[in-house]
Amino acid sequence: MSPKASLALLFGVCAALGIMRADLPSFAGDRGRIELNFWNGFTGPDGRTMLRMIRRFNEQNPDVRVSMQRMDWATYYNKLMVAAMDGRGPEVFVIHASTLPRMHRAGFVSDVRGLFEGPEGVPQDDFDPYVLNQVRYGEKFVGLPLDIHPQGLYGNADMLKEAGFVDKDGHPRLPETREEFLSAARKMRKDLDGDGRPDVWGFALTLWRNNFQSLMPQFGGRYLDEKGNADLDNPGNVAALEFLSILQKEKLVPPPENGLGWVGYRQKKVAMVFDGVYMLGDLQRLNDMPYLGGPIPLIGKRPGTMADSHVLCVREGLDSRRRQASARFIKFLSANSVEWAGAGQVPARRSVRQDPEFLKMPVQSAFARQVPFMLYPPRTTILFELTLEIDLAVEKVMRGRTNPAEALRIADENAQRFLDRDRRERGTMP
Repeated sequence: MSPKASLALLFGVCAALGIMRADLPSFAGDRGRIELNFWNGFTGPDGRTMLRMIRRFNEQNPDVRVSMQRMDWATYYNKLMVAAMDGRGPEVFVIHASTLPRMHRAGFVSDVRGLFEGPEGVPQDDFDPYVLNQVRYGEKFVGLPLDIHPQGLYGNADMLKEAGFVDKDGHPRLPETREEFLSAARKMRKDLDGDGRPDVWGFALTLWRNNFQSLMPQFGGRYLDEKGNADLDNPGNVAALEFLSILQKEKLVPPPENGLGWVGYRQKKVAMVFDGVYMLGDLQRLNDMPYLGGPIPLIGKRPGTMADSHVLCVREGLDSRRRQASARFIKFLSANSVEWAGAGQVPARRSVRQDPEFLKMPVQSAFARQVPFMLYPPRTTILFELTLEIDLAVEKVMRGRTNPAEALRIADENAQRFLDRDRRERGTMP
């Protein structure tokens, strides 16, 4: 056979195979499956739990294949925004409820109200109204809350028992009131080597901003007033920050430069800390850590803590097949969120929080008792700027540079300038 004839024959075979490949999806190996990319920031133990759930979904839904990409939260939102603006964003992705306003304004978060409609829809009344309102914009729902992650109190069980904080059966317990909390902090502070400086602390601050925000609702604090203007220097916020300043003045927390915080708690140099339920996964990896977890003690006038949620979102512009597959995947995660709770979360759905399996999770179910009293970050597109002002105010107070009222007054003025600038840029100034 001549070289030309050989090439012609080879070309014909390749063309025929190409036709077969197009007409017979099974020959291509993917059997016509719908490919979905799922992005999130679950880089810790929670990521392994999510991966197991995705594998099970893929097994139960052979016509869909979900691939997960994880990245650090520090860079996640920038990458998500760039990818979405360039038309390369994932079909399904996770956004914190607190960042939804900015992402919604960017225009690539799709309306998913269909998730809540029809006989197979997720019942709206299975969510606390306050939680569901975080994803509601007028008639639209721009996501489905997967979980709630409130701040709470972690305590070293052995240290608490040694200090006499036990229940009627002699088991260690966490303090529940302001008086008990301060008493526990004093009793568990110890100078082991007699040099006049504590070697073990009863309590330490973790992320100062979060510690302050966890106390805000207990004193009736808030971020914005009824008109959406900054209200950081309201009396409730001042009272919450004053309590933290008292801890510093009375040396019930390590000095700011000490840097113990969560690390000190893990090392058993600190007996109690405030932190999120999501930190549970870190403790579960420690073989010799006797921990307890529960609500923030009643420091102020009412129960309360700060919280946020992971929200499952769909990219705008998907075709009907990918959109339906995305909805099926999101409903699967929501229906099976008791497994997700095991990674250190509180399910957003009420029915799942009543699941016997969830009620057996001591820390998660204890943190869940705070759901009726929690405060989400404000729904504003200048959240980053507002958060920075809170950071600066708390730091000034904890380092003794000014008093709570003055620090929050400055923060409030600066936050209002950011709000006014944002309104001018959008043309919504009164």
